[in-house]
Amino acid sequence: MTKQQVLFIGDLNHSLPEFKRFQAKYECLEYKMTTRGQFVEDLKTKFSHISAIYGAWLGFVPIGGFRTVIEYAPSSLKVLAFCSVGYDHQDAHELAQRNIAMTNVPSDGAAEPVSELVVYFTITGFRQLHMYERQKLLKIPDTIDIRYKFANEEFNQKDGKINLSHERGYDFGERINKRPNLSPRGHNVVIVGFGQIGQLIGRKLHELGMNITYVKRSKLSNEQEDKLGYEATYASTILDVAKHGEVDLIVIACPATPETHHLINEEVIKSISKPFRIVNIGRGTVIDQEALLQGLNSGKILFAGLDVFENEPAINKDLINREDVVLTPHIGASTQENFDYAAIKALENIDDVLEGGSGISKVN
Repeated sequence: MTKQQVLFIGDLNHSLPEFKRFQAKYECLEYKMTTRGQFVEDLKTKFSHISAIYGAWLGFVPIGGFRTVIEYAPSSLKVLAFCSVGYDHQDAHELAQRNIAMTNVPSDGAAEPVSELVVYFTITGFRQLHMYERQKLLKIPDTIDIRYKFANEEFNQKDGKINLSHERGYDFGERINKRPNLSPRGHNVVIVGFGQIGQLIGRKLHELGMNITYVKRSKLSNEQEDKLGYEATYASTILDVAKHGEVDLIVIACPATPETHHLINEEVIKSISKPFRIVNIGRGTVIDQEALLQGLNSGKILFAGLDVFENEPAINKDLINREDVVLTPHIGASTQENFDYAAIKALENIDDVLEGGSGISKVN
């Protein structure tokens, strides 16, 4: 009996036992995406009988989404399985019109590493640990001298730079450029987006001693809130939180949708009563980048920890050059464990559909 063909776009760990079993069951065709034109030609010819496509992390982003080639999808194609939690909603809709399942990966695997990154951003955002970076320690290799030189000048908000004193003296190290180094404990965090990842972020920040407010389209049920294992206050919008309470940190953990585009904007930033910090591990378009830079320049935003960017993959140079900003290149979920977990779930989704199921985590 001829094996069904599965086309692999992108890489995975070939040593996984799950992949070896999959290989024994299906004909696996590995492919490196080059151009849309070449892919279209290959779909018409050597891939005209494929039953499934495995889309690794980058997927079809280089060619503008699968919808740009969907008219050339062979009639044999039953499922397109992605390794990521996020997916292209338009692609999902177009595939559904052709009775092709699209599956993603549940957020279980991503939740832990992403929440760890939020903890990192949060701690350094309050304690400003990142400002003692290696280059400055090389220039001032003296634990007493560097504390004093960091402490007593005013922070250059416009350029986002530390001003160093030319004098010598003693300072405990409880401040940098007259900005206090604080524990997150007792401070108020607003988490925008409160799915599985947002809830785990809430648990970890609660364990740091923070007070948790969550923003979501609808309030969790009493039973769901009880299952959290920590106290969390609901707010329907960020503006609602700003009107009725203090905000020390905002964490963005929501997807990119028309409703969340520029959710954090000039109006929201101005509405918050005092300087605050912001972390984004959701999607870059949720924050208006120009409003963010204005907030940093004015001192209203004390710190930004960003793993995602509005014009990704490009990173704004004005953010790169600031010392009150910590950037990571969209690696919140990037651990070996999650890389393998996502691959296994994508393989399971393909197998389920090709065996007659509807897909374990079907999104269309």
